[in-house]
Amino acid sequence: MSMNLEDRIAKLEAESDIRRLKARYLNACDRKDVEAMKSCFTPDAVIDFPPLGEFDLDGLVGIFTQMAVNTPITDVHQGHNGEIEIDGDTAQAVWNLGFATYNPDDNGFRLLSSFYHDKYVKTDMGWRISYTRSEPRAIIDGTLKDDGLTAKWIKD
Repeated sequence: MSMNLEDRIAKLEAESDIRRLKARYLNACDRKDVEAMKSCFTPDAVIDFPPLGEFDLDGLVGIFTQMAVNTPITDVHQGHNGEIEIDGDTAQAVWNLGFATYNPDDNGFRLLSSFYHDKYVKTDMGWRISYTRSEPRAIIDGTLKDDGLTAKWIKD
């Protein structure tokens, strides 16, 4: 069944809004901006980040504060290849995440590749993430040294 022009434009606008939302979330994480990060979610959002576990928005804020905000660690989140499916005022998407982190205290780093599986809801404040699950694919932990680096592949 063919969509009319208004419906096609509405779908494209929704996809664009969701792409901007995901970018806002990833950038807020990199800036360690708790309030901006929280504003990307519905209040009843479910977050499932193996191996950390499944938790609500307050749980995410707690882990985020402990692992990022209160540390000297620098993170770089890069979301790619968003596959977004719109269904009225709900949507779902799969994103490929490239993640790098560096800790200047011990020169440690982590490179991570994962998929995000997200669900979205259109609210009065715009699109928000109502569910997100991370599916880790590859993790490399290492240390920068004066004579090079050491790294190891972390398996399940």
